[in-house]
Amino acid sequence: MHIEFRHAVPEEWKIIQSMAHTTWPITYGQLLPAGQLEYMLDLIYREESIKQQMDREHQFIIGYHDGEPLGFASVEKQYKSPANLMIHKLYILPSFQGKGMGKTFLNYLTVLATQTEHDTLMLKVFVKNQSAIRFYHHLGFQSIGEEVTELGNGYAVLDYIMIKKM
Repeated sequence: MHIEFRHAVPEEWKIIQSMAHTTWPITYGQLLPAGQLEYMLDLIYREESIKQQMDREHQFIIGYHDGEPLGFASVEKQYKSPANLMIHKLYILPSFQGKGMGKTFLNYLTVLATQTEHDTLMLKVFVKNQSAIRFYHHLGFQSIGEEVTELGNGYAVLDYIMIKKM
């Protein structure tokens, strides 16, 4: 299956928002209380928030198959170090999961990291998301620690920090 990757522009915020609202309930529905899930979706994926992330050096990348979006990622260059390419988000629509799309996206991000002279891919993954943790370990990522992120409204998440050296 051929995937075309395009760097998103602010006007494409609705595509990103729609995919997040489709993937998050499936990904986190059994892992987070409903109120926290709704709060986080609104916090991270409302129009202003997506555009602010883009303004703060987050590059959103949308994957397309036959002109239809199948998933998205966002990355930040030089996260905490010039060597790091931080993967902030990577979500694949349910109808494309289990078909190698996540691996294809990571391969694309690996090439991007190499082209931009980064030597480490970094990401955070929710500690309760065991399928994602297994996926990243399978593709060569190693856990290097944990981090708590306070989200406001009394919510926080605990993530594993994972890296993959190029």
